Amino acid sequence: VYRTEALCRAHIKAFSRGAERYAAETNLSRRVGDWQRRLAPILEEEEQRAEFDIHSYGHRILERIETEIKDQRLAHKKYQAPHALLSSQSNVVDFQSVTNDCTQFEVCRLFMASLMLSNSGNVLLSRDGTESEEAATSNENCLRIELLKSNFELPMETYLVPSTIVDDNTGINSVEVS
Repeated sequence: VYRTEALCRAHIKAFSRGAERYAAETNLSRRVGDWQRRLAPILEEEEQRAEFDIHSYGHRILERIETEIKDQRLAHKKYQAPHALLSSQSNVVDFQSVTNDCTQFEVCRLFMASLMLSNSGNVLLSRDGTESEEAATSNENCLRIELLKSNFELPMETYLVPSTIVDDNTGINSVEVS
């Protein structure tokens, strides 16, 4: 009798563990299903958007910065004496002026492209120096973009591997071979 009782307890314990695993898997399946239902419309919306071409967004940023700078200079000439000099900030615009009338996803794409432009030396990104760092993180208007050069080069298209660079005068490879 004792053996039968122990055997029944072992089966009940095994069944209980299996039921717990099933409940956990069911809970996980429910959470995954909920996540998929929330994510599906977002992915469908993303599929409808134009492909993200970081270079075309970079060109767009440079064009908008140049337009904004021209507008600033025209306004400065209109309201200041003709002999007044523009400040050193004359090539600086707010990031918000670049992203006016843009959707949230486009702002993200423009920010990514501005990082690429900063890396390639076209622009310098900075925050408005009048605010504390804590205030700057909560203020979306503090990011400033300074135009350093407006000619846009694709970094990978202009990159030359050192072993391929040959001096035009001597015809010798500039990299020393050991």
